[in-house]
Amino acid sequence: MVALRVMDASDRGLIAALAEAGLPEPGAGRYFGATQYGALVGYAGLEGKGRHLLLRSLVVLPDHRARGAGARLLTAAEDVARDLGAETLHLLTTTAEAFFARRGFARGAREAAPEAILRTREFAALCPASAAYMTKAIS
Repeated sequence: MVALRVMDASDRGLIAALAEAGLPEPGAGRYFGATQYGALVGYAGLEGKGRHLLLRSLVVLPDHRARGAGARLLTAAEDVARDLGAETLHLLTTTAEAFFARRGFARGAREAAPEAILRTREFAALCPASAAYMTKAIS
């Protein structure tokens, strides 16, 4: 089981982990550190409010990769999103489409994203147009 704790977007560990993974620096939204058995295993971010949230920058630290921590981190992020009232999670990815597809996310047309998601900085400026847009109903 992975537990999430709220992180400050200026946390050096968060920023370093995102940079190492080639992901954008934290911006708007809520960021979480993920712990398992007392050890920090990764980070995730959620941006937005209401029915549609953007999953930002899910990253597992190198020593914990290929051990199921990513799937557990995603499940924990989905639980938090549900608690925040979200019905659908949205994401953009250039490298992890297969990972998210195995966990119920489906590829969609980027222009079909809800206005609140289209206005996020990640959609508008940070992720390339070639990034896969994926969604998952979580309610």
